[in-house]
Amino acid sequence: MRKASPDTDQISRSLLQKVIRRGDYEMTKKTINYIIANGDFDWLRKRLAVVTFEECWTYGLEVSYDKDEEIITNHYLKIVKTIKNKNAAGLGSLAYALSAGDNSVFFGNNSDKAIKKISEAIKRPKDFWDWARNQNLDDKRKKIVENADKGFRKAGWPWDRAFAQAAAYLAITDEIPRTEYIETKSIKEFPYWVGIDKHTQEGKQAIREAAKQISFNANKALWLAFYFESAKCNEIKNSPWWDREISWRMKKLELTKKEGENIWEQLKPIVIELLKTESEKLKEKIEKTKHILKNNPTTLTTWF
Repeated sequence: MRKASPDTDQISRSLLQKVIRRGDYEMTKKTINYIIANGDFDWLRKRLAVVTFEECWTYGLEVSYDKDEEIITNHYLKIVKTIKNKNAAGLGSLAYALSAGDNSVFFGNNSDKAIKKISEAIKRPKDFWDWARNQNLDDKRKKIVENADKGFRKAGWPWDRAFAQAAAYLAITDEIPRTEYIETKSIKEFPYWVGIDKHTQEGKQAIREAAKQISFNANKALWLAFYFESAKCNEIKNSPWWDREISWRMKKLELTKKEGENIWEQLKPIVIELLKTESEKLKEKIEKTKHILKNNPTTLTTWF
């Protein structure tokens, strides 16, 4: 296995999830190609768990975490083609907020029970997974619980782990929707700047600067950039928990969803301009790697 680069490329890591969300098959291949060539396959393998349960939790029926570049890449490429299902992401995020002491996530109805359950799971993961494995489950539910448990142990941040716990809970307590696939279309000129978002130092600085230029709260701007740009999907199934998370977040920001969208449209062109140089650098890295690997067959992975 190739050793990871001493300087981890956070921007390429961030880009990967954006191209998957937007359903760009060719850009996903290029980005994976770069990440592997950069010696970051171990991260790629672990990140598959987070991407699965955050973007389309029902793909938990198919995912595996083999130490094999081709298998891992093929899983990513299948997720690109899914109609995204963000229910586990929404439920997990709300439960994480509750675990941190934020009771504003409650709506005062029966659905609050699920948030409480995952919040407790975050605090007592062993008890949760013991409970999950001891349920009387059919083969499909057992499979998702098993893969979610494995994915939970590969995730780094507590909110990422919460997505896996939420997926297991949804599989146990409700019908598992069918994973649906669509034909993907490559974006002619992919907006590389979307990969340089609030999860990168460069992106965070640009969003804060843009907020300053329009006299808007910088921390609120970071959240608007996430929901209205970074989290944008090519196609998404009805995901009530995801919708609920967005509604809750906008309320926390003291904005309606429409107001949030309008403010982001003011921020967006400023951010694009501020990230112009970084975007060009990112594009060059991704495109250059493809040609390097073409000229060096010993490092070119077979599925390209």
